Parts: sequence; structure tokens; C-alpha cells
Amino acid sequence: MFKNVIYIVAAINIAYLPYAQASWKTTTEEDIFTSGKKAMMIGEIANSHQYLIFDCTNSKLSLNRVEIDPTTVISTPLPYKALVKTYDNSLITFDTVLSRRNASEIQLTSKETDKIKTLLKQLSSQSSTSDFLVGVIDKNGNQVSSGSGSVSFAKKAIKKFTTTCDIVL
Repeated sequence: MFKNVIYIVAAINIAYLPYAQASWKTTTEEDIFTSGKKAMMIGEIANSHQYLIFDCTNSKLSLNRVEIDPTTVISTPLPYKALVKTYDNSLITFDTVLSRRNASEIQLTSKETDKIKTLLKQLSSQSSTSDFLVGVIDKNGNQVSSGSGSVSFAKKAIKKFTTTCDIVL
């Protein structure tokens, strides 16, 4: 009987694990333009079709809050503030610019390296039961959107990301 329970628990864990890890993912590849490596780390925001995406190449690091939106027309880059908070840490405010990432996505981008490193450090030190919060305000201080995401499996993704890009936290 006990043996059957062990098999059932193992089967559930094996089936669940790929879905649990889906909240954070890092991809790496060779960068043809810099002869180095580049990486992209994606953290899902619970609101549908929204993500935090960290991009890096040899010496460049950026944070992007991305959402699927093929219809919004952006004629000029617009300034916004992105707010990110991890469990018991202080709120980090990023100066961002709204632009189109590709034909189906828009993004708010920040290149504030020190703040991005602080956020990476905070995310990597959180427990898997913690969440991160993300908010966006316009230049007049009006709330535009908000959401949250899980930090589960962020530590492993951040380690791969920072190792690939030689980022010291």
C-alpha cells in the first residue's frame, strides 16, 4: 500500500514539475554581432500575456515589461514608470519607454543597470512561496496596469542568465 502511495506522489510530481518551472525560463545563444553570448530571461506575470523579460549581451542589460498587443499604434516612444516589488524588499521604480517589441508585442524598456541588478538579486534571494508585484504608471502618475508573478524557479533561471552575461550581483 505504502509503495503505491510513493508511486502516485512521484507520478504527480513528474507531471507537475514542467508546469511549475514554466514561470521562469532563460535562453542563451551566441551573439553574432559581439562575438560573445546573449541571454533572455522571461518571468511570467499572472495577468494573461504579460511578462518581465531581462535581455543581455556582452555589456548591455535591459529590463522589459512585455505584453501581447498587436493593435496599439505607437508613433513615438512614450515615457512611463514601471514599479517592481519583491516580497519584503523596497519598491524599485524604473524609468521606461513604451515601444513596439515586434509585430505582436509592446514593451516598456529600462536600461538602468544598477536597478536591474538589484532586482535580479532580490528575485534570486526570494523563497518559492513569494511573489513579485509589477505596476505601471504614466507620466501624470495615473495607474495603467498591475500584476504579480511567482518567484518559483527564478533562482535557477537567474543563475544561468547572470553566468552567461558575466553579471555580478
